Amino acid sequence: METPQATGQVKKITLRDKKKAQPLAKLFFSEDEKRAIIETVASKLSVPQVKIFFYNCQALGLNPMLNEICAVPYSDKNGNKTLSIQVMRDGFLTIAHRSGKFAGLESGVKTDDDGKILFGWAKVYHKDFSQPVYQEADFSEYNCPEKGGKKTLWYSKPKTMIKKVAESMALRKAFNVSGVYAAEEMDNEIEVAGELATPSVEIVGGDKPATEIQIKSIKALMKAKGIDEEIKDGLTRQEAAEVLKKIGSMKAKKG
Repeated sequence: METPQATGQVKKITLRDKKKAQPLAKLFFSEDEKRAIIETVASKLSVPQVKIFFYNCQALGLNPMLNEICAVPYSDKNGNKTLSIQVMRDGFLTIAHRSGKFAGLESGVKTDDDGKILFGWAKVYHKDFSQPVYQEADFSEYNCPEKGGKKTLWYSKPKTMIKKVAESMALRKAFNVSGVYAAEEMDNEIEVAGELATPSVEIVGGDKPATEIQIKSIKALMKAKGIDEEIKDGLTRQEAAEVLKKIGSMKAKKG
């Protein structure tokens, strides 16, 4: 499967274009928040890549600390270093809810008589549309059960993964999001040397005590997710980075 990214046919989207498409997107990071992001979810990016990442976060109004958007450095087919900005399904949902036009989402998986997965499907309801936006995702085009010698979620949860692809595609189409793809869509498109699509966090000076910024970020993220737990004493920078990454991937508790 060739995507526009793979063929180099992607139209360049300016910040003005993205603001026009996402007029309610408002996200500005403080210097402390930027440092926390650079130490954790963006720890493997170069300085220019970090700038590109923050540019997209601001343009789309998505927060990487809440696992709504991520940046994955990888090598293309020619060995050139490049960057993939990926929006999580929950990130597309954030954009949908923020618009005030989101009216519901239905999704599922179609199988044959033998239980073999054929495709995932999704319907997104928009208050301005008379009909829902419908999208199918062919399982054979996206299935990526192993990467870098490791089993992926496509191996253990194939139905969940193909459904997420369909949901992301439908949400992107319904709410005019261009120039970015969902992580699940790109698993078969990029090669991350020996790693899965979301790299583990490895930071410089990881054995030193956690910074004040990291601890504040953990507390803020726990509060946002509704997690009422004590933070372990004596965390190192590495351990704090892993805690931030783990909490960022958790769903917020209801009520």
